[in-house]
Amino acid sequence: MKAKVTCAMAALAFASSSLVHGGALKKNFNKDEQSKNIDIGEQSSSPAEEPKETPQPSEKQKDETSGNEKASAEATVPSSSESTEAADGASPTEEKKKIGGDPVVLRVNGKKEYRRSQILADMKLVPPQMVQGVAPDKLFVMLRDQKLNAYLMIEQAKKAGLDRTKEFIDRVEQLKEELLGRMFLMRELAPKAENESALKARYTKYLVEFKKGKEFQIFHIMVSTEDEAKGILAALERKEDFSKLAKEKSMAPSKDKGGEEGRIPVDMLPPQIKDKIILLKTGEHTKEYVKTDDGFHIFKVGEIGETSPQKYEEALPMLKQLIMHEEMTKMLDRLEKQVKVERFNEDGTPAAPRTKAPVPGSAPAQ
Repeated sequence: MKAKVTCAMAALAFASSSLVHGGALKKNFNKDEQSKNIDIGEQSSSPAEEPKETPQPSEKQKDETSGNEKASAEATVPSSSESTEAADGASPTEEKKKIGGDPVVLRVNGKKEYRRSQILADMKLVPPQMVQGVAPDKLFVMLRDQKLNAYLMIEQAKKAGLDRTKEFIDRVEQLKEELLGRMFLMRELAPKAENESALKARYTKYLVEFKKGKEFQIFHIMVSTEDEAKGILAALERKEDFSKLAKEKSMAPSKDKGGEEGRIPVDMLPPQIKDKIILLKTGEHTKEYVKTDDGFHIFKVGEIGETSPQKYEEALPMLKQLIMHEEMTKMLDRLEKQVKVERFNEDGTPAAPRTKAPVPGSAPAQ
């Protein structure tokens, strides 16, 4: 049994962060070239810009224009709105057009413009597990519209004068420092996390450190109200089928699979869920719902077994994170020795020497 931690935890952690900002640092592990090779089809562009490859006119269009090839070619170029509709619902069998240049894909009030390259940059920052099953062209549309939503809110904030408040100015300075620090870390450490030799060496260490534990096959139903949750619990007590109820009632992405979230190591579960599931046997469901900000949740346990190490390809995201963390720790320890540091408690008294936190995923000290 394989531990599909990434996908399952995305569902069970009930995260609600922005597509882009929720995973900017993690996604930056990927090489810049990956975004350049994404084939998303034609997006909306300004009237002055035309696609690099113009579709050939049909025989009917040639007849209607009396052989005027230029006019018929222009007639086949989709308008901005038509291009957007194609991105929203184009058939996967339709041939994608190659896009040249950096066309405008969003314009507001005839002034504010966003170009294709800006959306592609956002696409690089989206963690893969947050958009599983989403086609690149549809993700492009989602992020383009997110730009519009952000612009509308920012303009209203400016009209309200929030950009002139001391709170905003202080926060901007703080964000500048945080961004500068992240950029430095990525420049210094990201190449090490992409090194094939380092990754394979870290995988070998992972196999040595790996310890077996319990793994649960978990089924999940999520509803929006307490009454719905109580109703489902009552139906389960009447021996109604959990998978059928999940397909009919659940709001979770796993509903189409009868609520199955996959096989998850028990130690990777959120505490409030782990406390409920650890007591269950195969085929049993929770007798009470679990309430989160997202709704009300009921769980069922399928097979119970032991975890096994991930294959190298499956473990790559984790290995990159471990290398980044370990290299960052070494770098910060080295930099700290170059300055004089004094730490104090809240009351101003000298603080005890700092104890280093263990690296996530590493074996505990003996």
